[in-house]
Amino acid sequence: MKAKPATERQIDPIRPHVRVTHEGADHQTALPPGSSLSAEDLTMAPERWLMERSTGILSMRELMRDLCNLIVAQGMPMLRATCFIRTLHPQARGRSVIWRKTMRDPEELMVLHGIEETESFRRSPLPVIFEGAAAIRRKLSDPATPLDFPVLHDLKEEGATDYVAMPLKFSNGDLNFVTWASDAPDGFTARELGILDTLLPALSMRIEILERQKLTRDLLEVYLGRDTGRRVLNGAIRRGTSETIRAAILYADVRGFTAASDALPSAEIIEMLNDYFEIMSQPIEERGGEILKFIGDGLLAIFPLGPDSTAGEADAALKAAMEAQTLLRSRNALREKHGKPRIEHALGLHVGDVSYGNIGSPTRLDFTVIGPAVNLASRLQGLGKDLGYAIVASEPIARMATLSLKTLGSHPVRGLRAPVEVFTPYGVEPIRA
Repeated sequence: MKAKPATERQIDPIRPHVRVTHEGADHQTALPPGSSLSAEDLTMAPERWLMERSTGILSMRELMRDLCNLIVAQGMPMLRATCFIRTLHPQARGRSVIWRKTMRDPEELMVLHGIEETESFRRSPLPVIFEGAAAIRRKLSDPATPLDFPVLHDLKEEGATDYVAMPLKFSNGDLNFVTWASDAPDGFTARELGILDTLLPALSMRIEILERQKLTRDLLEVYLGRDTGRRVLNGAIRRGTSETIRAAILYADVRGFTAASDALPSAEIIEMLNDYFEIMSQPIEERGGEILKFIGDGLLAIFPLGPDSTAGEADAALKAAMEAQTLLRSRNALREKHGKPRIEHALGLHVGDVSYGNIGSPTRLDFTVIGPAVNLASRLQGLGKDLGYAIVASEPIARMATLSLKTLGSHPVRGLRAPVEVFTPYGVEPIRA
């Protein structure tokens, strides 16, 4: 007897990888490209796959890619899916991952602080979800459906016929959200909406775990530095553990900061320091250096080197110092235009072996570098203030550099018996008096 045609698209609840067509004939879809799914994955319900098979995935982007590919492979017509997570980061309010069936990999976007104050945020579904809505659905194939969110106009132009936004609730009560858009002629079926609703708890749990892991990595990098954060995360946390590395050391300090602190309001001092550290950080990080710490109005950075000194190895630190000087000159022109005081600094450069590791008390540790080479870089920075030069480099730096440096003569340095010959790059302006 001929099978009765189905009235709606169906997904077999026992074998979800099998699609039941309107003819009643079964077939299994091929593995989707660009994902790590296996044939066994396609036999699992999405919520079970999230709990049992997605534990090796290390990012929200990869998780959404494979989850959406799994859902599509199991027969659900999905045009687009997005996931927005609010996070703790000094530059971003959150992250958004956008999956489209036409793209091999999802996009990942950083959402900057202040998004809540924008008109686009207020007119989006986000506030409705964050205020506690169980879900939002707009069946775009129905002409009577109100297009009350601007995103709905965009989705309809892309060919979407249905739109659903659902909350993702973390264990601490934080609300985030996920959206799904279908391009089936009649939108999502009741069965498909049930599948999406059922997977929310597992999806929330997996994304929360991934987000907590990323938050740990991000905060360690922000507060400790890229390499130091990685070392701490990999277990370098015992007091007294260290290793000897060879590095170019950069020690910088704002000139006249004590007097400025007495004369300016605290808000202007903080703004000045943020200006200065932003200028210094860009060339240091772009040249492969790592800022280990901000010390009041100064900073300490290292540029790791190989075990044997070779020509050109000091160039990265020197170029970073010179580029910082150029950026500082441009920023000062802008500050003067707005009636703000100039920022002048002195910067010391040296190269040598340093101990890189944990020091401190049993309950409060600092991962940093110590040693005579660090002390000399600090002394050279102070000498730069006395000599009136913004950049002062040691003889080992000059010997290793391929850039042209001029000697400033030999000068006594506190803590050392013999005078030290110091250098500065050609073309670098001395500190303005």
